[in-house]
Amino acid sequence: MFYDSNAWPPPPDGYEPPKPPARLTCPQERVMIGSIGLFLLVMFVGPLAGSSVIAGLIAVFS
Repeated sequence: MFYDSNAWPPPPDGYEPPKPPARLTCPQERVMIGSIGLFLLVMFVGPLAGSSVIAGLIAVFS
């Protein structure tokens, strides 16, 4: 059977093509990269410097 994917209206059997995956916007991508970078910094510096240095840095930047 021939299937025309450009047919309109959609066929009555309810088939709809899959929606494309959601993409991040530029501001969302920037926040995501920043949070990953902060997490990696805390993960590597935290064990070496101690939690008091991390708490001090948070106090300085907020």
